[in-house]
Order: sequence, then C-alpha cells, then structure tokens
Amino acid sequence: MSAPRPQRLSFPERERIILEAAARLFAEKGFVGTTTKAIATESGVNEALLFRHFRNKEELYNALIAQRLSDFETELAPALKKIFPLPVREALLEIAALVVRRNRENSSFCRIIFFAALENHKLGEQFFKQRLPLCEFLDGFFADKIKKGEIKDRSPQVLSRTFMGTIQNYILVSLVFNAPDFYPLPEPQMLQAFVDLFLEGARP
Repeated sequence: MSAPRPQRLSFPERERIILEAAARLFAEKGFVGTTTKAIATESGVNEALLFRHFRNKEELYNALIAQRLSDFETELAPALKKIFPLPVREALLEIAALVVRRNRENSSFCRIIFFAALENHKLGEQFFKQRLPLCEFLDGFFADKIKKGEIKDRSPQVLSRTFMGTIQNYILVSLVFNAPDFYPLPEPQMLQAFVDLFLEGARP
C-alpha cells in the first residue's frame, strides 16, 4: 500500500508559514543579514515559490507590519474598548500592563522593528507611516478625558506619544536589551510609578 501523498498547503497557509519564518530570521539576524534563500529554506519552500508570495524582503517586512496591526484589531482592540470608560489612572495602568504583556508574548516584533530601523532608516520610517491603531486609540482616549475634565487641556497627540514613549522605553530595555534589573521596582510597581509621574509630574 502506497503512503498517502502529503497534503498541499493553500496559498494563505503557505504565506503564513513564510511570514513566521521571516519573522524568526529577521529577529535573529536582522533585515540585512537575512536572505530570501534563508527564508525559503526556513519555510520549506524554494525561492521561486517564495517570490510568488512576496517579490522581495521589503515586501515581506511590510507584510509582517500589516499582520501585526491586523492582530491588534482582533486581539487588543476589544480589551482596550473595555478600558476606555475607566477612570484615567486605572485605565492608563491597564493600558500599560496590556501593552507590555502583549509585547512580551511576541517580543520578536520589537526586535524586527529596531533591527530594521538601525540597518535601513527607510524601513523604520515605513512603520510610522502606517495607520497605528494604538496611537489612534490613545489620541481618542485622552481627548475624551480632557473633555470630561479628568486631565489638563493638552494636545491629545502629545499626551499619547509622551505616555507611550515611557512604556515603549520600558519594553525596549526589558525585552529587547534584556535588562529588567535596570528598573528599580518590580514591573507592577514600575508601571504604577510611570502612570503616577505622567499624571502628577515630579514637582512637590
């Protein structure tokens, strides 16, 4: 009796496997250090088949960004919607914890973005030219809290970038540089300190 023939993957399934392979290699070797041949080998396909899905590495990189932003819509957006009506201090702590946890679950994406930006500034620019749902959420969140008088009347965009800058730096140091001891407090207390300083400042 002959062995059953291996089932052929559908186009979307093969594309998912290629993207997963590219993400692993970009995170480990960087954009420049990763070849399409290596991605094809890691994916279990030949380069000709890979090029049927993606014309070049830059297209793969953009597809990974698009995939991550799509994941946000399906995975984070529902949780953020529940956070939106909470009091501002409680909400910001929940947002900070959620963003850190999500990045810890998929730290390779942080590495991909920083690697690419250091190797090729145009790739870094491409990320920030995308529609960034978390920034949009925070812009709307701060605009709502200003309207309700819960925080001072400042630019919602400035507030959202300032808050996220603090959280992203924590993620960069803790997850990308792998130096969690740089921060003097355990993570829950550290995130609380970030929120307190953001809302109250450092003046007596």
